[in-house]
Amino acid sequence: MDQGIIYAPDFLINAGGVMNCYGEVAGLAQNQVMDMAENIYNTTLDIVKTSQSEKIPTYQIANKKAEERIASLTNIKKYF
Repeated sequence: MDQGIIYAPDFLINAGGVMNCYGEVAGLAQNQVMDMAENIYNTTLDIVKTSQSEKIPTYQIANKKAEERIASLTNIKKYF
């Protein structure tokens, strides 16, 4: 971070592959998977902007977002 290097965690940059596999298993159309994958860019941009504005490494921001997303899914499962 001090040297201006932007690090993108593997779970962020590999998300498209995971989405593609999910789409195949769930029987989604390719355009549905592509719509999901388009959000990877926005998520990455948000992580980088937050990292720069808060002076926190990108991996910490990405980890926090992932943990929050997982927690929200855990909460949803409680209701079903």
